[in-house]
Amino acid sequence: RLPEAFKVSTTAVDLDGGRRMAEEPKIELFIKASDDGESIGNCPFAQRLFMILWLKKVNFTINTIDMKRNPDVLRDIAPGSQLPFLIYNGELKTDNNKIEEFLEEVLSPPKYPKLDVKNKESRTAGDNIFQKFSAYIKNPRLDKNDALEKVFLKALLKLDEYLNTALPGEDSTRPSSRLFLDGNDLTLADCNLLPKL
Repeated sequence: RLPEAFKVSTTAVDLDGGRRMAEEPKIELFIKASDDGESIGNCPFAQRLFMILWLKKVNFTINTIDMKRNPDVLRDIAPGSQLPFLIYNGELKTDNNKIEEFLEEVLSPPKYPKLDVKNKESRTAGDNIFQKFSAYIKNPRLDKNDALEKVFLKALLKLDEYLNTALPGEDSTRPSSRLFLDGNDLTLADCNLLPKL
């Protein structure tokens, strides 16, 4: 349990009007606070976990941690960990990829929607865009700007090509009309990519 002295901001996310509250697992998502010290920060990993919980339609609590004012909070709750992390029914989960896998396993159909992709190629579509964008935007050397911009644009074009390529079951003579990476419903692949765009 988070000591009161370290609790910056807690927000309960009730997605079903309290109808399932008694049967729900107790889930707490701990994320870095924004510059104001209270609202949700801009961490793509935290946003990814938030999206997964939201799409699963499970009730959960968000705890924003102001790392400038209270950096010792992690030592008290999750020694050696970094934000974001999750506590599920009292059990600490710290690795983002393992948290995603864990949530997909324990919050499964028929009670919760399945978010895994149907087409394995969707998992890696656009997976290097954030890296290429970061290299381009953070580049301090003007002589490398053009080359880094081209690499970034190439990654965007590759994603666009994937989005326009028909998935199995779609008419392959036309561009795909799907809304998201793996079809017309958001999946884990979208939860991974969207916060990075």
